Amino acid sequence: MGNNKLVIILSLWIILVISDTVAQLLLKKGAVSGKTTGDVLNYLILGGYSLYIVSFIAWMLILKNTRLFIALSTASVLFITVAYASNYYLGEGITPNIIVGTLLISIGVLLLGFKKA
Repeated sequence: MGNNKLVIILSLWIILVISDTVAQLLLKKGAVSGKTTGDVLNYLILGGYSLYIVSFIAWMLILKNTRLFIALSTASVLFITVAYASNYYLGEGITPNIIVGTLLISIGVLLLGFKKA
C-alpha cells in the first residue's frame, strides 16, 4: 500500500471515529433536550444525523479500501470513544464494568476478525 493511500485510509478512520462519536453525543443530548421541551426534532438531533451521513460515507470508503475483517475489528474502537466521550461531555459515569465491557467487546471483535484471516 502506497503512502498516499495509507494517509487517505487513516484520515477516513479519523473522520469515522470523530463523526460517529460526536453523532452519538448529539443524539443523546438532543433526545434529552427533546424530552424536556417536547420537541421531537431539534438542532442537536439534526446535527447528529448529519454526522451519521458523514460517518456512513467514511465507512463505505473504508470498506471499499480495507479487508472487511480488519475494518470490523478496528471499528470496535468506537465502543471506547463513545463511552469515554459520554463520560467527559455528558457526565455519564465510567464504572469498572464499563471499562471491562468495552475492553472485552473490542477484544472479542478483534478476535473474530483475525479468526477469519
